[in-house]
Amino acid sequence: MRFRFAWSSVRTLGLALTLVGMSVSTAHAQGQPWTQPAGAGVPAAPPGQAPAPSPYDPSMQAGGLAPPPPMQEPPPATEVPPSETEQRLDDAKKDDSGRGLEFFYFNVEGGFQQVGLSTFSANEDELTAGLVSTSASGGMVGAGLGLRLFALTLGARARAGFFSNYQLFSVGGEVGLHIPLGRLDPHIDLGFGYAGLGSVTGAISGVEDAVSIRGFYGRIGGGLDIYLTRVLSIGANVSGELMGLTRPGLSAAQVERLQSGSGGDPQQVRADVLAADGSSLGSALAITAVIGLHL
Repeated sequence: MRFRFAWSSVRTLGLALTLVGMSVSTAHAQGQPWTQPAGAGVPAAPPGQAPAPSPYDPSMQAGGLAPPPPMQEPPPATEVPPSETEQRLDDAKKDDSGRGLEFFYFNVEGGFQQVGLSTFSANEDELTAGLVSTSASGGMVGAGLGLRLFALTLGARARAGFFSNYQLFSVGGEVGLHIPLGRLDPHIDLGFGYAGLGSVTGAISGVEDAVSIRGFYGRIGGGLDIYLTRVLSIGANVSGELMGLTRPGLSAAQVERLQSGSGGDPQQVRADVLAADGSSLGSALAITAVIGLHL
């Protein structure tokens, strides 16, 4: 009986010692801080220098692994100096007259005009029957208006040339291409429209009013405008025209009146010519000064 009691006491004492040993080991393990394995994470600082702080939250490190170091920002791009051509363009913009956009234009012109009604016709008298000279020179005036969008213009132009025996009128459309160069504005123009002679007076009285000469023209021209201000310019134009003109034949009554008039054979010849239709290809050259308004 005593033996059993002694053995039970020994077992109880051994169990108590075991529990005490386990408690001491657990407490010792919890008191030791965790250390990162060598060679992992942020490299060690050189001797004598404080280690650099980690850019990451320590909670992100686990099991000896660490996030990669932050990416370096690329160096700023080096500014390339402008080329000589770009520098000239920038200087031209700075030196521009500041005209801005232009939407409407109106101009008037005046100058000299040389006309040949039958320049490209074999028979010069077919059109006028010798009533008036087919070649003449004199003064002329004109006006034009229209729209402008950047370098392109679209509008209308009318002209009147004044000569000794008749006037030459023309009216039609016009398109132009402009090249703005600061205050300078060179341009090329193309036009097409109606042309006609008015107030034809000649050697045969009573018939000249019945003579009607009309047709079409095609014009090409160019010039240079100088902008004095944003809205006012002066310049000069040179233009050439090709004219296709026709003359309807006189009626029988008009021919009879012409034949019964005073005169001889020359008048009879004119009557025969005027009784038939006439046509010719003519030309005109004009040199004008221009004043323009731009809005």
